[in-house]
Amino acid sequence: MISTPAISATLLPKIRKDIGIQALSKSIPIARIARENQTSRKFVYELKAIAVQALDESFLSDKADDAVLFYLPITKTWLFQLILVLVLICHSSYRGVIELLRDLFDWSISLGTVRNRLQVAAAKAEEMIVRQQSVG
Repeated sequence: MISTPAISATLLPKIRKDIGIQALSKSIPIARIARENQTSRKFVYELKAIAVQALDESFLSDKADDAVLFYLPITKTWLFQLILVLVLICHSSYRGVIELLRDLFDWSISLGTVRNRLQVAAAKAEEMIVRQQSVG
């Protein structure tokens, strides 16, 4: 005996979606939707439940967005690295660095401190370059 798969098992995703939408709209009785698509009412109710769940998930606030991704220990060394990154990678102005540190970290820093931190980093970079050139 050759068994054929149920029609509901062979339905394309778009057709399944359309059946779920029809069931949600309540404009056509479930029995008629099932009959027209050659499926069971149980299958139509399952698709309706999937459609309801998809709608609920799309309209409810996503708690995962508020979940803590990681904890970051902020030290002065880390902040000084941030200053360097903001200026060199983000092309931020010195005053932009000051504003970011004030607004996000509630940390006041002067224009001179930003400049001095960049000068220290430049001096360290220069030392490293000289060492590499003397070795190679």
